[in-house]
Amino acid sequence: MNDLLWFLAAVGVCGSMYWLAWRIEPHWVAKDGTRFVTTAQTVEPGLAPGKRREVRVAIVGDGQLMVSRRSMVRSESAVWRVRAKAPAPPRGKEIYLCDALPADPMAPSLLLRVPTKSSIVPALDRMAPAADPYDPKAKLMQPRTRRWARRADRG
Repeated sequence: MNDLLWFLAAVGVCGSMYWLAWRIEPHWVAKDGTRFVTTAQTVEPGLAPGKRREVRVAIVGDGQLMVSRRSMVRSESAVWRVRAKAPAPPRGKEIYLCDALPADPMAPSLLLRVPTKSSIVPALDRMAPAADPYDPKAKLMQPRTRRWARRADRG
């Protein structure tokens, strides 16, 4: 009986450690505010969002981001630009939608997940273009109710 209790305790500790590792997202910002570590996931047209991965990001100027992802074999790097900021992100997070450069409509997009209280949020906000409420293709969401809003040109 004692062995069974120790086994169940070990399984419980391992399960809670696995849950904590899944829940914690890495984040770090350099003092100069030009480099940071966060999580990102790719979004391809017509497919489900990819797995969240840890990425290193460097702001290279003109609103461009150099995003590097390490894998077992080699590191992959690409240049992205911030296209939009999520109007209703999950609690405690800010989500930025990025497009690859050079622009390709069939290329996957990238979702950057950053903590709300991070010091990099103002820099990313400056890079995100303001949403145009008169754009007929714009899908606007009300941030508090998460319901679709009417476009400004239709009252």
